[in-house]
Amino acid sequence: MRFNLIIVSILLLVFCGVAVAQDKTEAKAEKVSHEYVGAKNCKPCHKEVHASWLETTHAKAFDVLSDEEKKKEECVVCHTTGTTAKGVLLEGVQCEACHGAGKDYKSPKIMNKKKWKADPETHMKMALDAGLIIPGEADCIKCHTKEGNPNFKPFDFAKRKGDSHVFPSTAPADEKKGK
Repeated sequence: MRFNLIIVSILLLVFCGVAVAQDKTEAKAEKVSHEYVGAKNCKPCHKEVHASWLETTHAKAFDVLSDEEKKKEECVVCHTTGTTAKGVLLEGVQCEACHGAGKDYKSPKIMNKKKWKADPETHMKMALDAGLIIPGEADCIKCHTKEGNPNFKPFDFAKRKGDSHVFPSTAPADEKKGK
C-alpha cells in the first residue's frame, strides 16, 4: 500500500512537472508567434492605407496624451498598440491595434500580390488563420468606451468605421507599386 502511494505521488509530480513545462512552452510559443511588427513594416505594401492612417486621430493618439497620462496604464493601453519583441513601444493606434499582431500574417507566403490575386479566398483564410483580424464594432468599443475615459465622445461605429484609414478596393498588398 505504501509502495503504491509512493508510485502515485511520483507519477503526480512528474505529470504536474510536464504539464507546467508544457504550459510555459505553449505560453512562450503563443507570445513568440504573435509579435507586433509596427506600422513601418506594413507601409511598404500598403502605402495608400498607411499614408491615410498618418492623417488620422489613431496615428496621433499617443501624442494627445499629457506627460502624466502617458504614465497611466489605463490611458496608454488605448493610445498605443503594444510593444515589439525588442520592447519598442508602438505609439498611436497602429495597424496591429485593430488587425492583430502581424509577425505571422505579414509573411510573403501570405501577403503576396500575385498569389493573393490568383486565389484571394485561400490567402485570406491563411491570413486569418495566422492572426489577421478584420475588425468590427466589438473591437473598436474596447477603447471607444465611456468607462475610464474622461474625454469620451459618443461612438457610432457605422459613422466612424472609415475614420481609421482609406479602404482600397484592392486586395491586401495590391498597392505595392502605387496600384
